[in-house]
Amino acid sequence: MNNDHLINKITEALPQLQCKKCEYQDCKSYASSIIEKKEKTSKCDPGGVETEKQIKKILFKEIYEPIRQTKKHAIADIVRNECIGCTICIRVCPVDAIVGAKHMIHRVLEDQCNGCELCIDECPVDCMSMVDSVRQKNWSWPSAESNQSKEQYYNKIERLARIKKEKQINREKVLQEREMEDYIKYALDTESRKFEHIKKYE
Repeated sequence: MNNDHLINKITEALPQLQCKKCEYQDCKSYASSIIEKKEKTSKCDPGGVETEKQIKKILFKEIYEPIRQTKKHAIADIVRNECIGCTICIRVCPVDAIVGAKHMIHRVLEDQCNGCELCIDECPVDCMSMVDSVRQKNWSWPSAESNQSKEQYYNKIERLARIKKEKQINREKVLQEREMEDYIKYALDTESRKFEHIKKYE
């Protein structure tokens, strides 16, 4: 198996929470580091021992079939009357599971929250906590839910990259317009000075 294939296999064995508990940006970054940097296989805290076993099977090229793993699924919850609408939790959520606007009370989309816990420590007023999921008692992977979590994560990355590019294009356009305005003003001022000089000469 080539490196890309191994990385994809290890990524599939991970929970797709994109929780950064492994100290990497996301599940795929951790999978890449295992192959390319010989990183430890024990750093997926949500996956625990079972996920480490899966990773080792892939590395040792044993006969491998993805095994569905399950953990208790908790989701983020916001105490509404304590929320100050700072939008920090919205920015750090990897799967767009929190909605709201600045200075407005935020809300967690239960069906979309994967339980990564990234928002909990970031809340400046400690109005967030993890609670048991009412509709879904367990988080399983590979599954439709974990695949959806992965897709939402990469959709958010693409959207933010697109917004950043659009802002850059707009900034460049504004700068070009300002440069053109400055050039026109300079040209008009120059012609005006020439005209005044001609009048004085006459």
